[in-house]
Amino acid sequence: MKQIILTLLIQLSLLSYLAAQNKVTLSGYIKDAANGEDLIGATVMVTTISADTLSKSSLLGTTTNAYGYYSISVSPNDYQVEFSFIGYETALVNLTIEKNTVLDYEIKEKVETLSEVVVNANQNLVQTNEISVERLKAETIEKLPAILGEPDVLRSIQLLPGVSSANEASSGFNVRGGSADQNLILLDEGIIYNASHLFGLFSVFNTDAINNVTLYKGGIPASFGGRLSSVLDIQQKEGNRKEFAGKASVGLIASKVALEGPIGKVGKTGARGSYLVAGRRSYADIFTFLSSDFSGNRLYFYDLNLKANYQLNERNKLFLSGYFGRDRFQLPGLVGTFWGNASGTLRWTSLLSEKLFFQTSAVYSNYDYNLDNLRSGSELRWKSTITNLNIKPRLTWFINPNNTLSVGADVLNYTFNPATITPIKGSPIVPRTFQSKYAVEGGAYLDYEQTIAKKLQLRYGLRWSAFWRLGSAVLNNYLTGTPLTYDPASGQYQQNERSTQDSYANNEVIASFNGFEPRFSANYQLSENSSIKLGYNRMYQYIHLISNTTSPTPLDVWAPSGKFLRPQFADQLSSGFAQGLRDNSYSLTVEGFYKDLQDVTAFIDGADLLFTEDIETQIVQGVGRAYGLEVQLEKNVGRLTGWLSYTLSRSELQVTGINRGKYFPSNFDQTHELNIVSLYDTDSRWDFSFNWIYGSGRPVTYPSGRYYQNGLVVTDYNTRNANRLPDYHRLDLSATLNPRKDAKRQGTWVFSIANLYNRQNAASIFFREISEMNNVEMATGLTEAVKLSYFGIVPSVSYQFQF
Repeated sequence: MKQIILTLLIQLSLLSYLAAQNKVTLSGYIKDAANGEDLIGATVMVTTISADTLSKSSLLGTTTNAYGYYSISVSPNDYQVEFSFIGYETALVNLTIEKNTVLDYEIKEKVETLSEVVVNANQNLVQTNEISVERLKAETIEKLPAILGEPDVLRSIQLLPGVSSANEASSGFNVRGGSADQNLILLDEGIIYNASHLFGLFSVFNTDAINNVTLYKGGIPASFGGRLSSVLDIQQKEGNRKEFAGKASVGLIASKVALEGPIGKVGKTGARGSYLVAGRRSYADIFTFLSSDFSGNRLYFYDLNLKANYQLNERNKLFLSGYFGRDRFQLPGLVGTFWGNASGTLRWTSLLSEKLFFQTSAVYSNYDYNLDNLRSGSELRWKSTITNLNIKPRLTWFINPNNTLSVGADVLNYTFNPATITPIKGSPIVPRTFQSKYAVEGGAYLDYEQTIAKKLQLRYGLRWSAFWRLGSAVLNNYLTGTPLTYDPASGQYQQNERSTQDSYANNEVIASFNGFEPRFSANYQLSENSSIKLGYNRMYQYIHLISNTTSPTPLDVWAPSGKFLRPQFADQLSSGFAQGLRDNSYSLTVEGFYKDLQDVTAFIDGADLLFTEDIETQIVQGVGRAYGLEVQLEKNVGRLTGWLSYTLSRSELQVTGINRGKYFPSNFDQTHELNIVSLYDTDSRWDFSFNWIYGSGRPVTYPSGRYYQNGLVVTDYNTRNANRLPDYHRLDLSATLNPRKDAKRQGTWVFSIANLYNRQNAASIFFREISEMNNVEMATGLTEAVKLSYFGIVPSVSYQFQF
């Protein structure tokens, strides 16, 4: 099958190449006129000029790539070229193209958003072959209501259809019924393993440093791999090429500052390079001295974003970007922990010709956490890390306006250090180190985009991925050949007795896996304003998050596939309909999806996931399925804009030994979710926004009874996830006071209220024995349910200014 696919792709490329022999190429970069920033996804339309009229039959178009570059093949002639981008003025250029021509162009941001810009946005929605793809600009994120006044990337994408979170204090997210570890989160290509600050209250992404956010829920391009549910691709700003500029804000919980400017001499079109530096820190810990109850406590985070680029010559450009962030939490005499991410990317792009765009990246990623036990006499520090080194070359061939071919590869090296335990403060704890785990993941892909007869757009590709678990390591064997055996009589898994051990030398292959991952998406235009779409992708995931929580925590453990742990894989089929309404001032999208998952992990009853080195004795694998319907209605024109999204879905797992082998709801199953988001720009200096969020209750497992054993009360549980938390809903408001147009100081006040009507949403419900009656402590034998809510109404204010 794969030989047939490759042969067809090669034949299509050859035919397209031969058909384009009499063509010339128009290419270049599109930039922001104010700061020289590359514009990603800007539209270029080329129309023939004939006898002072425009012939619409000869209309050709393309969009810029992730570096603002475009390339389009045309016949020698006189043309009008139109450059457009959402929120920017449309520019028209007349020129005669007789040979390959380079045309770099800068377009200006609009003061007011006019309807024709939005029409282009809706046309792109209808015409593009992308399915299940969502995009947000940093400017949109900053306009939305924010908890404690801090705009948040991850909370913003949770307002989109098909995306949900475990609770209001979690920045972790679930896509189409998948777990949080099934999301590949990339910051300038660097993998972010834990995207949360302050245990999930904020994400690690500083919006002052962010340019573009793209979420792939389905129809995932072949260039991405390694996760089952989604890809969140976040790109940082490149910096101002024309002048030094800065932005700062002061809020109740954190303050931040961003500086950017040119590198080198500034010419008419800006300098050859630019830089961006952005920092942020919370400071709740600074005020703990005000109360003796909190003296010595620590709870804060900080992060730093860096990016620089430099144009070596007309065809070659270097980029360097990085991120470093840390959290710290400590209760004196009890516990302390600190954790954080670090990533760095060195990228080189080169125009080999007007039609060949080459890029290669070297990427470093690291996540680590430390857990300190500070109880007297048993002080210890637990440290765990996961480190990546990644090489990613890619070549894009702009064959002609109707055909684009991309090929590439990536090699990812893993080092897992599950635990290093060391005594601190002179405690008698015996040091211990769990075995490090090593692995290499590789991939090669081919991605082809094609337009047929202007109404049918196709994107198809093939990715081959492979994974090698490597030594050195000493691994157990078991008498039965497997770590666990299910006992139907007791309904429990039993750990099997260890027999011998196998020793593996450095870089010796312990286990290997590979698979082909076909990708396909299609868009057929029913009319100028409507289209139907179809998408399919298979994804493999070779590393596993070993966790029994519903949202990411700093103490989550990652493990590679290996001798007793198979890789997960999923097949997803999506179909959709897109429609522009009322002269394209509204847009409607409806999508359905079905996802089939294999070898997903689950924990056994009573699992100890943190303190067990032989993790295969605590987890089992099964199958899953997720399916649903997503609807989004968006208003793009006028002073009142926003969207309404609704998701109806199910997510279920089937694992031997759990729920008698029947399907049961996963931790991420949420039947209904409704989001209403509104942004209102007034004629005055005030702007307003609100969002209302509703979600049906998530699955939980309540105790079904209790019994006494050896004088102790033992809680009994029956079916997993058979119960539901109460429904969730809240209303958030925000008001922004902008500076006067003639003001010297460009300062902005932002006032917001999260959870306006003080809804006490249940993050969890636990059960405990009532310990007193009539104010008298006693063993009552009675049980009560206790609801845990993270926060009620939360007002905040922040001040932002530019310089």
